[in-house]
Amino acid sequence: MNGYFAMQPETEDSPFTTSVKFHDVLADELVENAGGTKGMVKGKLEGSFQASGKTGDPEALVGQGEISLRDGRVQQYRLLVLLGQILQIEELQELHLEQADAKYHLRPGLITIDELVLHSPNIRLTSSGTVAFDGTLQLNSQLAINDRIRGQLFKAIRDNFHRTDDQGYSAIEFQVGGTIERPSTNLVEQVVGRDISSMLNSFFGGKKNRPNKKKKAVEDATTAMPSPSLPPEAALPEGTATPSPVASP
Repeated sequence: MNGYFAMQPETEDSPFTTSVKFHDVLADELVENAGGTKGMVKGKLEGSFQASGKTGDPEALVGQGEISLRDGRVQQYRLLVLLGQILQIEELQELHLEQADAKYHLRPGLITIDELVLHSPNIRLTSSGTVAFDGTLQLNSQLAINDRIRGQLFKAIRDNFHRTDDQGYSAIEFQVGGTIERPSTNLVEQVVGRDISSMLNSFFGGKKNRPNKKKKAVEDATTAMPSPSLPPEAALPEGTATPSPVASP
């Protein structure tokens, strides 16, 4: 990892610039340092980040970056496990990633995800949108499956996937909202359809005379989407922020 941090303390509002490049960073350690669960994402990260602003003016912060995950594996999330069970797609229950890339930029109070791409051998997840500094999520996403997986689905579910420009793949669109701590999504409803989704809610919810348990399993699953990774600078060691150029092995 190498980079620099430069500030002009004698100038009004102390403007600064910073730039960091990194490679072979262990993803699980970065996620843990950023406040996430260790082991949630495994693999090695590489990328870059540039930013400028003023220490006396939070509204002046701007920046951009990109990050890639190599040899990646995503922990089993309850939502994906549930979908894998419903659709009988074993791969959804644990994603072994061939590609995992993200591009983003910063402006005051907001991280904009320009592009998030997760590719496994038969499944592609993409997303774009915003993550506010207060944790609010607004993401438009797509789940694409190849023809082999699509051919294994029940017709009623298969018809919910539409052809894409990427030959051999069909996809559904879904949204992610809520907050980083408690995200929400309509993915299950989009995949299985509203009628089947309502039936699942009723099934997992149990009897009406036990309202405290109603919809618990589905709600737990639909609020268990992976939290968007924080930009790499959020978990950088303090030693990378020095007033003069530095380089570490």
